[in-house]
Amino acid sequence: MVTAFWGPAYPTGSGIYAYELARRLVEHGNEVHVYTSSIGNFNEINHSDDFHLHVLRTYGLIWNMNPVANVLTKLLREDFDIVHVHSYIFFMSNMAALARYFKNFKYILQFHGGLTFSEGTKELFPFRVLAKERIYDKTLGLFTTKKADRVLSIAKCDIPLIKKKFGVDAEWIPNAVCTDKFGYCDSDLDSKVVTYVGKLERWKGVDVLIDVFKMVHKAIEDVKFWVVGDGSNASKLKNSDLPVELLGHVPHDKMPDIYHKTTVSILPSFMEGTPTTCLESLSCGVPVVGTDVGDTKEIVIDGKTGFLTKPGDSTTMASKVIELLEDDELRKTMGKDGREHIEENFSYEVVVKRMSEVYELAVEK
Repeated sequence: MVTAFWGPAYPTGSGIYAYELARRLVEHGNEVHVYTSSIGNFNEINHSDDFHLHVLRTYGLIWNMNPVANVLTKLLREDFDIVHVHSYIFFMSNMAALARYFKNFKYILQFHGGLTFSEGTKELFPFRVLAKERIYDKTLGLFTTKKADRVLSIAKCDIPLIKKKFGVDAEWIPNAVCTDKFGYCDSDLDSKVVTYVGKLERWKGVDVLIDVFKMVHKAIEDVKFWVVGDGSNASKLKNSDLPVELLGHVPHDKMPDIYHKTTVSILPSFMEGTPTTCLESLSCGVPVVGTDVGDTKEIVIDGKTGFLTKPGDSTTMASKVIELLEDDELRKTMGKDGREHIEENFSYEVVVKRMSEVYELAVEK
């Protein structure tokens, strides 16, 4: 079976998911082609001969998140059994749906969130939200979804919305994490480190992040803040007068080292699907304080594997971070429960098995 993926630029969360799925499908005897934009870091990727990585020339980014690259001609030229598209809101996804008109491959669309927005997101980006919901979802979004032979969603909470918006049924197959690479670490940390991993953009809650850091630093003077990632709002953190270490891009293979030295992970986003950073953190035994958006609640079980807060509520988020920093037993208990939760529901062994069944049924039909 030959499968083509369109994945966001590695190594973002969705890109890691697409890449890892592809790599493991190769291990199961499939030939896999991955098409991605040129916005990313590819020098760290090692793969076998049956894994074909195609980095497409990219002409720009729409709204700092949507790469403009031409995958249409590539899909028309090749003969694939399955084309697995990640997210319905990208230009390359639209091109894959269009290619389905002319080619007889099985087109599987997997939603990666983006269907709903918190009030904070609507306030930050009123025009973008309006344009997406009133125009895009009723035209290109509808076309891209309706053309799919099978629809999946990484977020369980999005399934009824997909049905309501587009009139199609979707199946929940979440993001996953390599539990071997992101191994459990029950170490006693001498220092207190709060880590954020993600893009430094307004919709990821950078302003909230800074407010939380300020309140935590006021309560615990010897705390350290690590920020992994980059973006248009990086200067706000650089100029914050806080003990923040901006680590920029960290190769994915090095991320377990970051989590193993982290006391608490934080996710202040206004919009998420199934946040990979939460999966990775809990897999390493590090509890998460995050916002209750998307399917975060499926990973961060409030009061058991971490804490959930409302988007934009920096005061509550800071208080929960402080509680975990000061209570070693609570933090360790949540870390152990988090690891167990990930192993049972979000390991690649579990997710790849489910995805393989989807592919086999699609090909049979």
